[in-house]
Amino acid sequence: MEQSVKELGQAFSGAPANIDDGSMVFFNPGAMSQVRGRLVSVAGYAIAPSAIFHDSVSHMSPLLGGAPLKGGNGGDSPSLVSVPNVYFVQALTNRIAFGFGFNTPFGMRNSYQSDWKGRYQALDSEITAFNFNPSLSFKVTEKFSFGAGFNVQYMQAKLTNAIDLGPACFLTLGPAPCASRGILPQAADGHVSLKGDSVGFGYNFGAFYALNQDTRLGVSYRSRVAHDIHGNADFSVPDKAIALTHANILVDSNARTSVTLPDSVLFGFTHRFNPRWAVSADALWTHWSLVRELRTDFSSAQPDDVQNLNWRDTWRYALGANYFSENNKWTWRMGFAYDETPVPNGQNRSARIPDSSRYWLTAGVTYAVMKNINIHAAYAHLFMNDAAINRRGSTGDILIGQYSE
Repeated sequence: MEQSVKELGQAFSGAPANIDDGSMVFFNPGAMSQVRGRLVSVAGYAIAPSAIFHDSVSHMSPLLGGAPLKGGNGGDSPSLVSVPNVYFVQALTNRIAFGFGFNTPFGMRNSYQSDWKGRYQALDSEITAFNFNPSLSFKVTEKFSFGAGFNVQYMQAKLTNAIDLGPACFLTLGPAPCASRGILPQAADGHVSLKGDSVGFGYNFGAFYALNQDTRLGVSYRSRVAHDIHGNADFSVPDKAIALTHANILVDSNARTSVTLPDSVLFGFTHRFNPRWAVSADALWTHWSLVRELRTDFSSAQPDDVQNLNWRDTWRYALGANYFSENNKWTWRMGFAYDETPVPNGQNRSARIPDSSRYWLTAGVTYAVMKNINIHAAYAHLFMNDAAINRRGSTGDILIGQYSE
């Protein structure tokens, strides 16, 4: 949702009916025909997330002895993230407007200490999607307009984790030869790094309706975008376990992962009661159930890596209020939102994305420097529900605990 500093101040509740900020290219291109002349919006965001893992008897599989997982809790896994976006809207005629947007609609980043208990499931995770979005809007009547855009999306990803070579050795060579080499569970860690990128295509469209000069309505749709990520898998194996690579596993190879980013529908309105006060509300539905698993296929004999997610569709609801100063130089905003998590339970919660439902509290301000130049600032604090995890890794490790902010 971080596509407009102005809208952030009211928890994005007015985004589908916004006519003052270039983010309409992303949220509802139908509103672009309300612009007279030219509109340019440039924004940046600093996101400082926090997700702290608290262990609760994480252990190896009972088939491997069920020993507790060694290591710490990983530290405060996420790091500071910056998110940019730029929008441009130009009226071409009295009824037609052109817009262009550049933003990052999807992304995640976190990093754990290398010796933490969940190292076999996640160490470093970074995924970013850069979106280029040319759009056109047509004013059908003075009150109703429609717009559509085309999206070119570039995604890049990097995922790393440790590999417990003890279980792999037991399956390949047998317990006795492995024990003689010192290749036991949690005693011989390897490492893998997956890097890749992809280009995907999609579209978006929206409709805007001005009921009167004080009440505006908007609805928009953004399509799903399919990505076929091609890259490399780089494995590191300690010398004492090098015999495991003779079967053409745990060796550097090409890798491929397919993922479909979800489509979404956004509804909203804004209403100005009087010269001082306005309210807004919106609802966003996101088709997260498209993300059932992440499967990585290797060009070597390495078995597919499968991350079961089984995400579910979500709703996000937001309310906001604006107060305008007497001379309209200042506008103060506040907002609240409830944002559902797509993660259904602890078994499907990944250490890479330890997501949970969120409650947003936001505040923002706009200062009109000149008639046609505004500066926006906003702050949001997200209160996260504690998130339980009870997830089995590919080498029999079971990470059990809870994340808190």
